Amino acid sequence: MWKPVSLRTRVYAILFTLVVVTFMGSMIMVWYTFRMEEILTVITEKHLQSFQAAESLETALVNQKGFVSYFFLDGDPEWLRQLGEYRQIFKERLNAARHLADTDIQLEAIDRIDHEYSAYISAKDRVIAFYKDGDKENGFKLHKEVRYLFFTILDLCEQYKEMQVDRIHKFWNRFASLPGRPVAWGHLLPHRMKSNPSVTASTI
Repeated sequence: MWKPVSLRTRVYAILFTLVVVTFMGSMIMVWYTFRMEEILTVITEKHLQSFQAAESLETALVNQKGFVSYFFLDGDPEWLRQLGEYRQIFKERLNAARHLADTDIQLEAIDRIDHEYSAYISAKDRVIAFYKDGDKENGFKLHKEVRYLFFTILDLCEQYKEMQVDRIHKFWNRFASLPGRPVAWGHLLPHRMKSNPSVTASTI
């Protein structure tokens, strides 16, 4: 026969149960907090990699400016050799950005940059050919027209970079109000770039 449980025993049992439940709840919250921080950090770092790839793509384009103008001035083929190196760097940065892209919109943006850049390179090579043949008049005329293509690509690169910034901020805002969210992520978010890098038409 089971003896009746005393009131004191029942109170102690209830208190013990509350302590256990509270302790388990705290442990679950700690686990949730660290797990959430781990997941968000991994995803945000991937977005940051995409942003850095977009930024380096823009830089690689800007670094190509000036070489054909310098070649026009002194005819030194060393300028064209350096231009070829920076073109290769741009292609590598473009491939890196394409590898990190994970949405159709991003891939379409990269494809457009690639298309415009191919047209730009083709036209720029015609300018170089004119200069090599000594036809500076036609070369200079076409050179002025090519500059428009450069700024078109530069603007596309800037738009792609802003796309990555917006994506990071939207992702952060979506999870910022969740329980257990990380509270020290401000240093991970890139500042918005309000303008293109300093480029003048005369040095393209």
